[in-house]
Amino acid sequence: MPAAMTKRPRRRMAKIATAFLSVGALALSACSSGGAGADGDGGGEGGTGGGGDSGELTPITVVTFLPLESFTFAPEMMAYSGGYFEDHGLDVTLEPVQGTAATIQSIIGGAGFIARASTTDLLPAWEEGQPIVGVGTQARQTNLRIASSTDNPVEEMSDLVGETIGLGSIGGTSERSLDLALQAEGIPLDSVERQAVPVTAATFELVRRGELAGYIVSLDTGITLATQNDDAVVGPAGLEVTPDLQLYFATPENIESDPETVEAFLAAMTEATQFMIDDRENNFDETLQILRESGDWDFPALHNDEAARAALEVYTTETWTDDSGTPIMHTDPERFQEAYEALTEGGLVEGGEDPTQWFTNEYAPEP
Repeated sequence: MPAAMTKRPRRRMAKIATAFLSVGALALSACSSGGAGADGDGGGEGGTGGGGDSGELTPITVVTFLPLESFTFAPEMMAYSGGYFEDHGLDVTLEPVQGTAATIQSIIGGAGFIARASTTDLLPAWEEGQPIVGVGTQARQTNLRIASSTDNPVEEMSDLVGETIGLGSIGGTSERSLDLALQAEGIPLDSVERQAVPVTAATFELVRRGELAGYIVSLDTGITLATQNDDAVVGPAGLEVTPDLQLYFATPENIESDPETVEAFLAAMTEATQFMIDDRENNFDETLQILRESGDWDFPALHNDEAARAALEVYTTETWTDDSGTPIMHTDPERFQEAYEALTEGGLVEGGEDPTQWFTNEYAPEP
């Protein structure tokens, strides 16, 4: 077993918010607690810069665009349950909100210190002049999948013409990704009906009944569906045509006033991600042991060995790293430029700006 495989679950000062909060509720919480997180440990967002020198943990709120019920958030889960946040002097509260638009607004409004979101949502915000800066890239490609059935398989965008597709929310990242994929194939957007649905395994019954041609799900939900249903057809079906990165971002004020905390957060995330990448040679045994035994997380894919290992295989080999040689948590300027150009061609942004001004690699740890 490699030397990196040494982490175990342990008692943490970090906290998981149990409520699925709105931006307004988060803002109220930030005002009432000094921005210290759900239980008001005191101090402002970012506090004293990582807390390493004083021995005290710095409280920060990390906002997630969905509940932490998917391996999409495995890096945050591992940093939390594996003790990486504490190792870097951070007392982290994880706060879920509904969607990436709410995530962006929660950071701008001061309810959270840092968050991550898709370039599909971030690039329009940057072009509009929203005061946020990308500080690190976690995901380098989309992991959205379309789940359909063998009776009416959706294997490419043209299979959706005249059909209804389910989305977790209307107007969010999934729908924008769908629109870009349809446009890339020259398919009219209004040729596909959209319906908001829960993005869970239970929604597959609507597909079986023919009420939906399919629905867009996360990678591990898709894998779980495929392992549990012989009639499930799960794949990107064209959604992968658009470069889709997920960047951590913060306001310029948070970055300038507390760069040490930004660095501490990115270092913790980098080490947690690297731990899981290294654990691939152990078939992710250590990763699953930590996440399961911690008792912090409870979602179907986590307790399904086949689905969990299959999802982590994709994340560690295709999502958190790529063949560009770009270090973990660093943003590849060329890939970022490609994403901006794709959204420009799709009409989601006007174009003509220099997107490299919207992110920095200054705070991401060097390999």
